Amino acid sequence: MDTKSKIKFGIPMSKYFILHPDLGIDFILWYHNTRKDSKQTVSEFKDVKSQIEDVIKELSPASNISIESLKQNLDALYNHIHTFMDKLESEKYPSKSKPYPSFFSAKDSNGLLLYLLCKLLKPEKVVETGVAYGVSSSHILQALDENNRGALYSIDYSFRPWQSREMLGAIIPPNMRSRWNLVYGKTSKKLKPLLDSTGPIDIFIHDSSHTYSNMMFEFNTAWSAIKKDVGILISDDISFNNAFYDFCNQRDAKPIIFSQNADRKKYLGIIKKN
Repeated sequence: MDTKSKIKFGIPMSKYFILHPDLGIDFILWYHNTRKDSKQTVSEFKDVKSQIEDVIKELSPASNISIESLKQNLDALYNHIHTFMDKLESEKYPSKSKPYPSFFSAKDSNGLLLYLLCKLLKPEKVVETGVAYGVSSSHILQALDENNRGALYSIDYSFRPWQSREMLGAIIPPNMRSRWNLVYGKTSKKLKPLLDSTGPIDIFIHDSSHTYSNMMFEFNTAWSAIKKDVGILISDDISFNNAFYDFCNQRDAKPIIFSQNADRKKYLGIIKKN
């Protein structure tokens, strides 16, 4: 971004944060932590899996779910998602109508994995942080709907001028929303009260601000609420910093690492709580 563009971008941002000082502080802290994380030497993970089948087998060796047959259940959802995203292509980013870039949304492989895990584990309570348009949420809700059980609790909020509450989860199909609960606010303020109210949970998914401090906070806060022996913790974008790596070492946990994009070293991590 050149100097002229920075000025053009910075003036409305400054005005917005003067009117919303709490959000301005959040943005500054996020920027500071992101810069600090960028200076880390990120540790490498071993035994990275590139096939969803290998992830399922590692997590549940006795599982006999048919991935190919279950994938067919997602045809209507994929058509819905792709139609929504195609409409976004003509919208200007950033704007109220396109508050997140298209690449923010989960890729089909990521969504498929979340769907399959929910089909396999048949959770009663799933908690996720980070929603954006709601692509991951939609895959989870599809599985819950097919299971005829369970609820999804999602935490997210808008802290940039072009974001809005209305666009959080905008892609989620209307027929799936009865099992969805949006908790609007920062995870630092909302995660613990939510977990206190839900009681033990089956699955926790981190996909909010990928800073070391926020990820470690979410992992440690959620861990005590995850059911032992059957519950799992999932984190997206674990290659941004060492938070997931350090957390696994602290808990003496053996993670399952799924490669979303091997060339970019974009990984998703899973820990089963034993």
